[in-house]
Amino acid sequence: MSFAIVMPQLGLTMEEGTVSGWLKKTGDVVKKDEPLFSVSTDKVEMDVESSVDGRLGKIIVAAGETVTVGTVLAYVDGGDGEDISAIGSEQPSAEILEQSSAPQKASAPSMRSAVEKPSGNRAGSQAPVSPRAKRLAKELGVDLAAASGTGIHGEVTEKDIRVASTSKPAGKVSPSDGGRRQLIAERLTLSIQTIPTFSVAAEVNAENLIALHESLKQSMAAKVTITDLLLAIFAQTLKSNPELNAVWEKQSISARTAVDLGLAVATSKGVVAPVVRNLGSVDLPALVARRIDLVEKARGGRLALADLEGGVGTLSNLGTYRVDHFQAIITPGQSSILAVGQIRMRPWVEGTLTVKPTVMLNLTVDHRVADGALGAAFLSKMVGLIENPQGFSAQPAISPGDGAGRRSNA
Repeated sequence: MSFAIVMPQLGLTMEEGTVSGWLKKTGDVVKKDEPLFSVSTDKVEMDVESSVDGRLGKIIVAAGETVTVGTVLAYVDGGDGEDISAIGSEQPSAEILEQSSAPQKASAPSMRSAVEKPSGNRAGSQAPVSPRAKRLAKELGVDLAAASGTGIHGEVTEKDIRVASTSKPAGKVSPSDGGRRQLIAERLTLSIQTIPTFSVAAEVNAENLIALHESLKQSMAAKVTITDLLLAIFAQTLKSNPELNAVWEKQSISARTAVDLGLAVATSKGVVAPVVRNLGSVDLPALVARRIDLVEKARGGRLALADLEGGVGTLSNLGTYRVDHFQAIITPGQSSILAVGQIRMRPWVEGTLTVKPTVMLNLTVDHRVADGALGAAFLSKMVGLIENPQGFSAQPAISPGDGAGRRSNA
């Protein structure tokens, strides 16, 4: 009996995905819960596990192809002796397509594909690709199906991956990278074409913010960063200005009760923006812990689509790249993005000309949600909290604790 492997729905809003790579070749043994292929969307790339035991039959959708949710990608032979080289000509049943239309249940860190109910027959264990080779293949954009295994038992090794990588035509983009860039391009084009925006900018004296950061580094066990403080300030300003804690959907403004903010994170495969949730009701240690966890997941390729959905705005800090100021593009479905440049010594006038550490902020807002005056007032409040951070130190995002220098973990 053969089992259809289909493009899973990894999130409520997902309609299509790109097969960024197959982790098995036709004829390879497949074990239940073992990563079978990788899927990339405009937001994330993740491995999809097999829900059956058997051998991989004909691969219908090659790496680099983008298909809709529910499309049959390949078949797995359940072990009844069927000719796996011929599998793939039959069409999926209505039951399979119905199962694939529902969002898939997440596993950690992967998502399972929708298939027919598996048989009880289990195939023997085999490891045709070493874990380190899999990781290297992802980093180099190598399709595992194109790599020849030279290991003791025929497994694909790191050396095989490097050979396959160098054999790719010069100047070419791998199918997975090309498909991902195409999806990102489409999403950003959608943002430019459908979201009318305006931007407001300000140069801010960061002297007191730096001082607060230094004091918190001494009193907190977790590694707090300037970005964490800016996230806390962004969140508190949204909480006190609910007009901007909203998004445009279904041709009207939809207010949010929780404050959920995306954080732009650079990874080896591009920038992603996982969402740090409920920032209006947590203290700084909890914020730092959530930020650390999401950044580690992002850079390890372990983000789920759910980690990237539902944000009202995003913070993008390019200060580590020595960027002074820039204007960012709003993520579709959100209403604002805060672009932060580097903190460095610049001329500053306070009665007399002096030199102070300053930072450039640029807030881009969906004009359907807020007018320019409201956006300017919002940025002005953020500037006030950055220049006088005592104004937010007693709020939930920066709880002063019990007065003994410790921070609340509530």
